[in-house]
Amino acid sequence: MDKIAEKTDSQEWPGLQIVFDLPGRGRGVLAAKAFVAQEVVCDYSGDLLSHKEGKKKYDATPEASTGYMFSFKYQGISHWLDATEERPGYGRLINHSRCHANVRKVCA
Repeated sequence: MDKIAEKTDSQEWPGLQIVFDLPGRGRGVLAAKAFVAQEVVCDYSGDLLSHKEGKKKYDATPEASTGYMFSFKYQGISHWLDATEERPGYGRLINHSRCHANVRKVCA
């Protein structure tokens, strides 16, 4: 966990590259190396909201920005993570296929 905390603080995630002008898409993150199963790719940071607060904000947020919010359960309690506000890091720029997901979230 200490290595993850260090990387979260420094935002140095080996194997990732932010690309600023993906044709037709804008900014994004590309893998510059092959990742293995269970390897931490990066962190996804944002404001932690209760289920009630998160649902209310999600419903009030323009659809184009809701992709930066997601709900999850941790220790049986529902929460929302809201990364709609721009901040340093890779997580909010990562997309994955809904049909063939190649990353998953883990609460740490």
